[in-house]
Formats: sequence, structure tokens, C-alpha cells
Amino acid sequence: MSESQLKLRYLLDQLTNNEITRAEFDELFALVNRGEYEEDIKALLLDGLSGDPMPEVMERERLNAVLNGIMMIRPAEQDRTEARVRQMIFWKRLAAVAAIVLLIGTGIWFGLIRTPKTDLVTNTPKITLTNTKDIEPGGNKAILTLGDNSTIVLDDAANGQLAQEGSSKVNKTRDGLLSYSLPTGSEGHGEAAITYNTLSTPRGGQYQLVLPDGSKVWLNAAASIKFPTAFAGNERKVEITGEVYFEVAKDPKKPFKVTIPGGAAVEVLGTHFNINAYDDEPAEKITLIEGRVKVGRGQRAEGSEESVVLEPGEQAIVSQSSHLSQPIPVQTEDVLAWKNGLFHFENVDIKTVMRQLSRWYDVEVEYKGVIKTEPLFIEVPRNTTLLEVLKVLETTADLQLRLEGKKVTVL
Repeated sequence: MSESQLKLRYLLDQLTNNEITRAEFDELFALVNRGEYEEDIKALLLDGLSGDPMPEVMERERLNAVLNGIMMIRPAEQDRTEARVRQMIFWKRLAAVAAIVLLIGTGIWFGLIRTPKTDLVTNTPKITLTNTKDIEPGGNKAILTLGDNSTIVLDDAANGQLAQEGSSKVNKTRDGLLSYSLPTGSEGHGEAAITYNTLSTPRGGQYQLVLPDGSKVWLNAAASIKFPTAFAGNERKVEITGEVYFEVAKDPKKPFKVTIPGGAAVEVLGTHFNINAYDDEPAEKITLIEGRVKVGRGQRAEGSEESVVLEPGEQAIVSQSSHLSQPIPVQTEDVLAWKNGLFHFENVDIKTVMRQLSRWYDVEVEYKGVIKTEPLFIEVPRNTTLLEVLKVLETTADLQLRLEGKKVTVL
């Protein structure tokens, strides 16, 4: 057995035997979240966690005992005087580890309980499938609208040059990457030669773009960016909807400006930042990763009656009523989880989770009855099928879910 397996065996045994310390739990949580030990964890699960030989299909009673034991754990070194909110976060993270440990491999899960699909602890029906198949995750899909309003479906287009827009060559260099390139020395040509293009991702799509100035852009599902095919004049200006991440090429002579129709405006010189501006979200969120940006209301950041300057690791929020918050500190790795191929939910409600899932898997979500608003702590790869994600939700939240065609009902 490898050194990593020995360490994982020890930590998992400590966890399931009610003997894990705070430091050991944090170490286990970090190891599981890193994702590189999935095979080791799977091997340990199939070996029974305690070292006893087990069949390839693990017994339901054993899993019930493991899950119940995990949920009843009280780490030996936990400070019983700490604030209630910190305790809640700790126990929710513990539940998330339980879910990851039990569901780490799809082969394990589907070998456990086939039909009827039941909750591990209560054995009450949970996810119901009605004449439907599992839904695959989204991928690199987008539509490019050219200056003459003609369109190119990029997921169907071959690699290579797709069009000539003004002086810019439009190239699909590899799957999921569109780039604009200008001939050397043509950056300052007149406004008359410039046309505007729009890159749009559908629900279930994502795409990457390199703008004519070399700035890099990532579009999440159901997002868009409108941009000129060359940046002339004294500024670089684009317009977006949905969620978009920018790595802006530095050019002090040409500030880079991003506008959101009817919402915030962002002005930068050269920086990395994320904008989440979906119509169905309660607010627009601008998060700075690197550099410095100014955020204002309306179509202008500069000269706005209300504006804030963000430092790295800070976020500004523009509410539906156009109120602009003061900068607040955030965990940037959580904000960028989507760009890094993850769903990462920490201390959010089920409706926040389902909004992201509905966009990525292109499904409709319906709620019936009184839906609990307890905070959830979940991390799942975005290349996971919908049913697998719903299984994680089933294990970490007291919910009943029904998948019928392309509709998820939360009960």
C-alpha cells in the first residue's frame, strides 16, 4: 500500500471511529478536495475502510453505518465555545466530505443501490427518474455573430480561419478557443473600418476568446460579449451579459471598459477580474483577482456619482435596484471555480445551486412545497453528469428530487 493510501486509511478510520481531531479533519478535507487521490479513496472504500475484505458491491447496511457515524462525529479537539455559525459551517463541510467519500466513483454509487433509488440513511425514496436518461454536462459551444449579422456555430466549425472582419482575421485555433489577430501596424486604423462581433454561449455551453488586443476572455454558460474587431481611439470597450472572466492585456494609453446593459460599468488598465451578471441572479457581482478596477453604476464607471475601487480579493455588488455596495473580501478561488472546471457552493441555498445547474445542464427547475433554505457546502467537477450531481445533493441536503426529461423538480 502506498504512503498516500496509508495516510488516507488512517484519516478515514479516525473519521468513522469518532476519533478524528480538528487538524486531522482539515487534512482529510483538503486531500479529498484536491481530487488527485480519488483512486486511492475508491480503493480504500472497496477494501472496507476498516481493513475487512468486502465484496465489490458494498452492503447497504455498511454504508448506512458509515454515513450515520460520520454525521454523528464530534472531533476531539473542537472548541465547544466557538460561535454557532462556525460550528454550522464545520458540520456542513463534514457532511460534504461524507458525500464525497461515499460517492467518489460513479461505479461505486451505481453498484450500491439500483432500484428503487433510496436515501442511504432513511431508505425513503429520493431521486425519481421518469422515462429519462442521465444528462451529460455542458461543453465548448458558442455562436459567433459577425458584423453583417451572419452567424457561425463554432462547435461545428473546423479549426482555422473562419472570417475576415475588417483588418482582423478570425481564427478557431483549437476546440473552445476563438482568436482575433491584426496585421502588424494596423492597430490605429480609423473607426470606419471597425465592425462589431458578438460571441454567445447557449445554456450548456462555454467558450474562450482572445480579443484583438490580446486580452483573454472566458464565457460561462448563457453568456455573451459584444466587441469591436479592432480597438481604435483612446479606449477599449466591450459589453457583456451572463458570467465572464477577463485577463486584460495592459495598455495604459487605452483603458479597458466593460459595460452591462442597465447595470454596472467597469474600468481597468490591465487586470484579471470576473463579472457575474445573469438576469436571474439577485445582483451583479464584480470580483477582482489581480490589478485594480473601478466599478460604477450605469454605463460609465468614470465620473459616476457612485463608484468604488476594488483591490485584489474584493468584490462589488450591484443590486437589482442599482445600489452599489462597498468592496467586500471574498474567496476568489470560489468565484473562479466555474472557470477551473468545478461547481463550488459554500454556504448557499438550494436555489442558488439549481440556477447554476440549470444553465450548465440546460434543464428547467421547478419547486414544489416548502423548500428548505439551509446552507449547502458542495464541490463537484463540472464534467460530472447531472444525475451524479443530484446524488451528491441528495446526500448532503434533506431534499427529494425528480428528474423527468430535461426538468428537475425539487420537493
